[in-house]
Amino acid sequence: MKIYIIGASFAGVSCGVHARELYPEAEITIIEKNAIVGFLPGGLLLYLQNKFANLNDAVFTTEQQLKEQHIDIKLSEKLLDCDPAKHEITTDKKTYYYDKLILANGSEQKSLNIGLTSDDEWDPSFKDYDFSNKVLPKIQNAETIAIIGAGQAGMEAASTFIDLKKTVHLIEAMDYPLFKYFDPNFLEPFLTELQKIPNLHFHFNKTVTEVVENEQYEILLDEQKIVSDYVLTTVNVHPQLAKFTKKFQLHSDNTMQTNDYLETSAKDVFAVGDLIHSPLKNREEGAYLPQINHAIRSGIVAAENLQQAQMKFKGGLRTIGTKIFGWHLASTGLIEEEAFVYSNEIATKTFTQTASLVDKTPIYCKAVFEKSSKKLLGIQLLSQTNCLEKINTAALAIENEVTLTDLMQKDSFFQPEFTNIIEPLNRINMGSETHHAF
Repeated sequence: MKIYIIGASFAGVSCGVHARELYPEAEITIIEKNAIVGFLPGGLLLYLQNKFANLNDAVFTTEQQLKEQHIDIKLSEKLLDCDPAKHEITTDKKTYYYDKLILANGSEQKSLNIGLTSDDEWDPSFKDYDFSNKVLPKIQNAETIAIIGAGQAGMEAASTFIDLKKTVHLIEAMDYPLFKYFDPNFLEPFLTELQKIPNLHFHFNKTVTEVVENEQYEILLDEQKIVSDYVLTTVNVHPQLAKFTKKFQLHSDNTMQTNDYLETSAKDVFAVGDLIHSPLKNREEGAYLPQINHAIRSGIVAAENLQQAQMKFKGGLRTIGTKIFGWHLASTGLIEEEAFVYSNEIATKTFTQTASLVDKTPIYCKAVFEKSSKKLLGIQLLSQTNCLEKINTAALAIENEVTLTDLMQKDSFFQPEFTNIIEPLNRINMGSETHHAF
């Protein structure tokens, strides 16, 4: 069996590695347009934070590691066309014939609405290695940087640049940042502290109409102009579009339609990661989930189904965890702002407790649950101490439709240096809104 995988990021690599375990006799080839495999989407920021000695070290796997698993890698090679009827793909270097094809070429953050009038090739993103390598010196030399989009990627970039003593303008069309993952009132302690940073400037409820490059970049908003040394966009994440994708059935958002087993409308062609529309827990309709954990799981499931449809893809919860401006933020499942997508009435509870009996740093918690059954639907966490791992337990509880009553008896370890008397998930169905020791 000849297996060809397009894209050597998380979805493609996880599919290739698992396929090697399942089909030891298969010929597996991964084709990647960049010069290296496995580049971390936040690799540029991690390099700027001195987490890696070189930019090309910011990877989760290497070409050598994949070759040791007998997976062939073709780098700096771009897919140009696909003919499902002939089981044929054409790159800028060669034509190949496959038995099974997995499309895992991911997404891009190039805005479809914001362009640079003087440069049609302008792409102010940093999601992959080639673009990151291209913009690195521009970022290093800039004193002022404008970031369009205050989602997770935009906020992480802003945090990094503030640490580098740069002036940052963060532009967001919504009225607060991280709106997909957190309710606005829940973020108040975090946003209050951010307002004290003198070289960080938020521009909420603003739409970029044009970007003009003169000696500097001019970002034109509705009735305002921002001048900066460089501009980055972290908005409008969407599948990487190609002409041949019209040969497949697509959703209205240009994601590829797949069945429950991730096979596309063309036989023996699978799509994974940022190319697909996925089921989302506690919502009647699916959603676009351009997240690494989603990409990895979809790649694994596709590998399971290459020879026989046997494992349905369950989608995800939109679970995130990050550290921004010295704060740890985590979220999973439904937030109160999107209660309208849930079929039954919801309720919420917000409370605060200290991280442990030794560490008095507060952890802010918000739970969203079904009012009648008390089934947990979502959790938001915020703290200046590391509370991120707690979100994985919350995600597991939501996936298994656990109720707040069940969570009261959830078993967890106790150690006074590291825990409070009762963990946040145990606490949701108990007592008053704010607890410091108990």
